[in-house]
Amino acid sequence: MATKTILITGADGGLGTTVTKSLLEAGYILAAATRDDAASRRLEDAFPDAIGKTLFPVKANLSVDEEVASLVSQTTGLCALVHLAGGYTAGNLVSDYSAADFDYLMQLNTKPTFLLLKYAMPLLKQSGNASIITIGAKPAPHPVAANSVYTASKSAVIALTLSAAEEGRQAGVRANCIVPAALQTPGNLSWASNEVFQTFTPLQDVADTIVYLVSDAAKGITGTIIPMYNKISS
Repeated sequence: MATKTILITGADGGLGTTVTKSLLEAGYILAAATRDDAASRRLEDAFPDAIGKTLFPVKANLSVDEEVASLVSQTTGLCALVHLAGGYTAGNLVSDYSAADFDYLMQLNTKPTFLLLKYAMPLLKQSGNASIITIGAKPAPHPVAANSVYTASKSAVIALTLSAAEEGRQAGVRANCIVPAALQTPGNLSWASNEVFQTFTPLQDVADTIVYLVSDAAKGITGTIIPMYNKISS
């Protein structure tokens, strides 16, 4: 792959397709981690003209050490990591979660972030001018009684990102975490009223922020938590 390659996860998701489109339009080569053939096909259907040219799907289970190591090793010219993949399961009080729920959310949100940083950081340090962007969640900086384990998993994502920012300072690697509330994804549109949906954060707003953060224009920005709550108050 050419230089200026971004490793992106969750590229086929509700947010990911908008971010992928924006990064491709900005001129980047994208190595897109996909969890299965269906995810790869979604990218092929969404970006038929880019597949094999500027967009390269690579299958990998992001919670498996060896697969993340292989994914990263295949990505040459790495200039940024954009980690969008993750997930949510509804929960109530901490006592309502099972140990299996805890393991699931940590495998879904926390472990992939750790593994991606573990293997990408050495390559990004070699670049001398690189960017890491992760996605947190509003309950992490603003905890509520419900969703405690989900909150914990996303809080760990934020902590790992901020630690990466400190580790990368001397090597020119910056790391920032975007923290949205609800997003204007198709999935959220399926249950929210139009009035409520309009209070959610537009996907293009997040995509534009990511394009800026991976650019040289943002090379002085690192170690930040960027809230993107749109019309939802903190």
